[in-house]
Amino acid sequence: MTTRANAPSINEATVKALSQRLNEPEWLLQRRLDAWRAYEAMAMPNPLDEEWRRTDLTRVDLDEALAGTEAASSKLRTEDLPKGVVFSDLSKAASAHEALVQQHLHNLVKPSEWKLGALQAAAWQGGALVHVREGVEVAVPLTYAVRQNGAPLLSHLLIVAEPNSSVTVIRDSTGEAASGWSLASGAVEIVAGPDSRVRFVDLQRMGQRSVASFSTIRAQLDRGADVSAALIGLGGALTRTRLEVTLAGEGSRAELLGLAFGNEKQHFDYLTLQDHIAPRTASDLLFKAALDDEASTVWRGLARIQKGAGQSEANQTSRNLLLSDHAKAAPIPILEIEAYDVLRCSHGATAGPLDEDQRFYLESRGVPPVEAQQLLVEAFFREVLDRLPAGVDQDALEAAIAHKLEAVG
Repeated sequence: MTTRANAPSINEATVKALSQRLNEPEWLLQRRLDAWRAYEAMAMPNPLDEEWRRTDLTRVDLDEALAGTEAASSKLRTEDLPKGVVFSDLSKAASAHEALVQQHLHNLVKPSEWKLGALQAAAWQGGALVHVREGVEVAVPLTYAVRQNGAPLLSHLLIVAEPNSSVTVIRDSTGEAASGWSLASGAVEIVAGPDSRVRFVDLQRMGQRSVASFSTIRAQLDRGADVSAALIGLGGALTRTRLEVTLAGEGSRAELLGLAFGNEKQHFDYLTLQDHIAPRTASDLLFKAALDDEASTVWRGLARIQKGAGQSEANQTSRNLLLSDHAKAAPIPILEIEAYDVLRCSHGATAGPLDEDQRFYLESRGVPPVEAQQLLVEAFFREVLDRLPAGVDQDALEAAIAHKLEAVG
């Protein structure tokens, strides 16, 4: 990722002006300024570090990506909300629900973690707060839609689910830069109270030739909480997402799902963590990627069962379908087991071409080669699609996948 001497359009003065324009409380302004100073003090990651050596940041021009001035757009779809649910602009919530936001904002995803995370913490706008009070069940999915328009897209989604509550939240990222590189850097924080149920879907379908997308999604689960988080990667030239769950409460459960479909020179880099702290916790991960042309993916997943997490179980599965001789997949599963009485801890990873017997079966029955490939890719993704939460627009998602399959074919 290159940088030049000229100043980007974001600086300390614009951070101050942003907070003042949004009429934010003083504590939030100070947090933004602290994050900006952290951004200025930090360097970009060393490309030789293990976490970064398979993702080429030098292809992205950071100055160009930060040069936009038009504000990115966001939209909250708030129809049919029951009593006891807050779904609002995050800047406004910082005043209207000050104690809640002050307690949780950037508590799980901290500005000090890396340079572009600090930038996001300093200059985010158009963020959203989802707060579900105790015992409330939200039947309709809440959609937080953000659109990339050439300007840096710096978003923040904070989800707080109180005990015995239930909610499904979708973050839908779209858009394309007019020319040159554009940056998206976002954070999602999920606080799952005791016996709550949170379903989160991150649908990323931004421009696949010029958008560099970076995101950290982190959930903390209290006793008996149940969280499912799904990543759907269709767009972006370079996508790097960190998805982590901390099972801090006894009996909590987490499901991590991933679906990536790349062509041309798209690159997807996913880091996942299933961190079992409390006993009798369970996590399951299923990531699938299909890659054509020179597309590539990296998945590096750590399942860790700490000493106090006896009677827990964790599973990791990564499946990668290579549709071209030039496509690449690097699945890296890692297990760290410190407890002596684990119920089960397993992992598996594969990468390979389409099954030729299946292809031959379809073609021998009159299915043209292109359609045969499309059917097999759709079937490959079906296991992930079937595990997405109720309320997700499956028809629209399948249509988007079909549209890309037609382009690939």
